[in-house]
Parts: sequence; C-alpha cells; structure tokens
Amino acid sequence: METNSERYPQGRLAACLLPWTEDFKLDVPVFENHVQTTIDDGFKCMYLLGTASEGYALDEDLFKQVVEIFAGKTVRPGLDPQVGIIHTSMRQMIKRMEFCHDLGIRMFQMTLPCWGRLDDLELQEFFKTVCGAFPDCRFLHYNRGSSAKRFLTGKDYRRIADEVPNLVATKNSGSDYRATAALLIHAPDLQHFLLESNFAMGCTVGRCSLLCSYDALFPKTTARFFEAGVKKDLPELFRITCLLYEFEEKLFAHCTRDMIDPSYDKTFAWLRNPRFSNRLLPPYVGLSAQESGICRQVYEEGYSHID
Repeated sequence: METNSERYPQGRLAACLLPWTEDFKLDVPVFENHVQTTIDDGFKCMYLLGTASEGYALDEDLFKQVVEIFAGKTVRPGLDPQVGIIHTSMRQMIKRMEFCHDLGIRMFQMTLPCWGRLDDLELQEFFKTVCGAFPDCRFLHYNRGSSAKRFLTGKDYRRIADEVPNLVATKNSGSDYRATAALLIHAPDLQHFLLESNFAMGCTVGRCSLLCSYDALFPKTTARFFEAGVKKDLPELFRITCLLYEFEEKLFAHCTRDMIDPSYDKTFAWLRNPRFSNRLLPPYVGLSAQESGICRQVYEEGYSHID
C-alpha cells in the first residue's frame, strides 16, 4: 500500500555504537571517529542508545557523556539524529529527553516501560504523555515485544497514531511477514524501519525503510540494498538479502551461545576498524578473543571484497 501522507521520510537508519576500554569507560576518540565515519558513509538518519548500542545499560553520568558527544557531532543541518530512551520509569524517560532536548535533539527512539505489560488504556496514556511533553519533537517506537512484554500490531499503531500526531515511525526487528504487512496496511502514514531480513518482504507490500545492521561493515552494499527497495527492484533486493543472510550464518556459525544484540553489531564495527572494541558492558558477555578471531578469518577469506 503506497501513501503520500507519511509522517517521516523513507530512509536508512544507522546505529552509532559504543566502544569500551578495558576498564569499561567510553573510548572517546574511537567513538567520535565511529560517528564521523557513519556520517561520511552517507547516513543522514542515525541513532544512539538502542539495544545494539546498549541503551539499557548506562547510568545517568555515562548517558549524559555519550549523548553530549553524539549531539556535538550530529546536531547540524542535513542530519537527523535520534537518541534512544530505555527505562523502567516513564518519568525518568522524560527527564532524559529533557537533557537531550537542551542539546538540540528533536527525534527520540522510545521503548515501552520494561517492567510490566501495558494494557490498551495504559498504552495510550504512555504515548500521549511522553510524546505530548515534547510537541516540537518526533518519536520512533522501538517495537520490541520481548522486553516490554507486548509487541504492537498495525492496529495498535493506528489507534495510537490517531491521537499522537508526533509519533512518526516504528522500528521492527522481527521477520514475521504477516505482522510486517499489518504494520504497512493499517498504519501506512508511519515510517516502518525493517531489518535486512524482512526489508525485501516489506517492500512487496508498501513503502518502508531500512533498519541497518551492516552499515558499519558494508555501507555501499547497504545503500544499494535500500535503493533497490525504493525502486522495487525485487531481484536485487532478494539477491542482497540472500548475500547478507549467508554472510551472517557463516560468520557466527562457531558461536553457539545465545548472545545479546551488540555482540554481533559491534563485531561488524570491529571487523572494519580493529580499534573499535567489541566488548560489552557487564554482566553481558560478547564474543571471546578466539571467537572474534574466527570471525575475522571468515570475513577476510570470503567477504572482505564486499564494500
């Protein structure tokens, strides 16, 4: 289903990740270089502090440090930065948004409070309160059912969006085709950012956007993938989908542990720039040195030619 009344433009959304030193402090020079590289690779829409950049793990001091650096490099004409807000408390979420707002951030990525499931009335109140507190800002909802104990459907978004005009987008990491189709059919005015695993399928239903996982490693391929979606070039869309699926399957075939998202995303950044550490904040444990070494061997032997 096509629409000319989108609340947010179709585009590519890239995550800016956080490199940690051995004593788990922010590696500021590497982080600044990473953000600048993302900009230089042509990304205009980028975010900080989702799951892959560990938005669930930062205390207030560290949150303020990374947001100040990010805002300093991205709050400028031609860029559209957003900051992820993950917290159990709605009041604390609003306080963090106030800090970001003072730095010039006008786009937020928000999750539902991650303690208990919201019913329909509570869900509506949450979006109206948080989004209503910042009428000059726009909001993307990170549709992460596993943490919030509720995955929002297309009909949920239709009901919410009708009362919350500055809810403009969603971010969906699932690969269920029926659920994705429902988002595009029932809430086509919202911009739905889909992972590479489901972007091609989403493009068969309507206009959607790309939630980038491979931007740090394959920026040009990511751009071609998105352009194929814009043009509805299905052969190219599914060719790149298969390529990326094959790559990730081979890259992590030796990793048998169930690891949290940044274990994979940070490894992509580390493969491109060995100075970018792929360690995680405790208690989470990412790839070991041995596991990382095997990943580099797989990459260099079969995929380093991909741009």
